[in-house]
Amino acid sequence: MVQENLGLRILAIVLAVLIWLQSVLASDHRTQVNLKVNLTSLPQNLTLDNVPKSIPFTVKGRGWDIVRFIISKPKVSIDASKITPDTDIIALDDYQIDIPQSFNITLIGPAQSDRIAIQADVFHRKTVPVRLEFADESIRKRLSELSYIVNPEEVTVFGPKTRIQNVSNLLTIPITNEMLAQSKFDVALVMPVDDVSISDSKVSVSVSGTQLAVRVFSDISLPSWCLPSKVAVKVQGSGAVLSRLQSNQLNIKVANEPDADGYFGIEVLLPDDVELLAISPDRVRQRQ
Repeated sequence: MVQENLGLRILAIVLAVLIWLQSVLASDHRTQVNLKVNLTSLPQNLTLDNVPKSIPFTVKGRGWDIVRFIISKPKVSIDASKITPDTDIIALDDYQIDIPQSFNITLIGPAQSDRIAIQADVFHRKTVPVRLEFADESIRKRLSELSYIVNPEEVTVFGPKTRIQNVSNLLTIPITNEMLAQSKFDVALVMPVDDVSISDSKVSVSVSGTQLAVRVFSDISLPSWCLPSKVAVKVQGSGAVLSRLQSNQLNIKVANEPDADGYFGIEVLLPDDVELLAISPDRVRQRQ
């Protein structure tokens, strides 16, 4: 008897909750919804920092429509075409939010502020020499007594102008005796500052006069939808192999999907006896 009463009470509570939930979802509400930020028409020579991932907007509608709207992961698309390197504030007066007609939602506007703060800077590139670092002075002296080749001798740094303007060279990680025991070894480069990228993440050091050559294939065409429409590819290999290598032997592939920044990565497939040193640029945008 006690168990039957307990079961009836639980059922009554469940029914009450369901009735309350139905009432809440069917009634009108005014609430805040975080919308993911999507900047459109951003000038290609600019880079942005401190852009918020989402912005709270006030919406009004039936509870069920608001829940469906949130589940649809809505975005607020903001026109960024007028941003310049001096811009530090974006006014939320030119934005678009796609709300399906089946959602009975009224968009009231930004919930906290009609402006967002950003940091805009010019996207810049700079070519600097590579400088070898050593674990100790004896290793430096030993290598100086040998014949060696460093490929590449220069590396291109990409990023905000204010970040890279004082970068004068790129250092390798310290070279050790174990590395010098090989006729050829790769040594990683140290990133000079944050928020930049470099054309090569490592350099190759060939010791005792190993004859390697470097060749650059410029103006290799990409699909017509790519911007820029051409890339340069730097490769390394024996002089005999590179002298026979033709540009049509470089298999250029552009990624099918963009990365989080809206860029499409580029991959180069080469013959086994040829090593890729750099692709410039290594990412492209889709032509508007």
